[in-house]
Amino acid sequence: MIAVRKRLRQDERMLATFSIIPSVEVVQLIALAGFEAVILDTEHGPYGVEHLVPLIAGAHARQMHAIVRVRENSPGWIGAALDAGADGILVPQVASPREAEAAVAAARFAPLGRRGANPWVSAAGFSGDPGWFAAANEAVAVIVMIEGAEGVASADEIIRTPHLDGVFLGPVDLSHALGVPGELGHPSVIAKIEEVVALAKSRSMSTAVFAPTPAGAKAWLDRGVGLVALGVDTAHILAGLVSAREATLLPDAPET
Repeated sequence: MIAVRKRLRQDERMLATFSIIPSVEVVQLIALAGFEAVILDTEHGPYGVEHLVPLIAGAHARQMHAIVRVRENSPGWIGAALDAGADGILVPQVASPREAEAAVAAARFAPLGRRGANPWVSAAGFSGDPGWFAAANEAVAVIVMIEGAEGVASADEIIRTPHLDGVFLGPVDLSHALGVPGELGHPSVIAKIEEVVALAKSRSMSTAVFAPTPAGAKAWLDRGVGLVALGVDTAHILAGLVSAREATLLPDAPET
């Protein structure tokens, strides 16, 4: 597969979804549905680093990228997710260029950063190959999430962070920061996202956005956003089950 970082640089469109269910089967179903990437969400999902290796392997077995949203902006979480084989990391609640720089440093080996070096991990194929460090620096994508008022205010400086690959606009948290909690489609939320997307494009920086609905996801892709995360696995499963139940109980349900 072409590395996520390279795809972001080439401004390719990618459709992903968040996964908060620590299940290899769910990850493979997402891949079989045709998504280019899954975002394994250790911030909100009930699982930790110990679950990542099989989940990432399951995604790769189905030719799908695995990006990990780490629980926090810390070298420990970022390094562990990447050692497990993640194609990229998504770092939540980045509000300043200093925080963006810290995320990049934790994800890059020296001389580009301060990631702890161990070539006997899953990401390196347990090989011990010293050439893996440079290859990982070139392939791994680092994306930071701008989700609050401070992040939006500092967006221009965050976007200028060396070796950063993308900025992800989180409308859920942003709606809370703007005083319209849960209103992801509120004009003020959309306007702020559009503002940062336009700014990032002017700086040749890749952008990503969360969209809870297919219509919203399509709209952001049509606006040139490179990576769109369409909903969450729990919501997709619930919607499918509700739809199946309702269709079955309709008086005029077709016989098969």
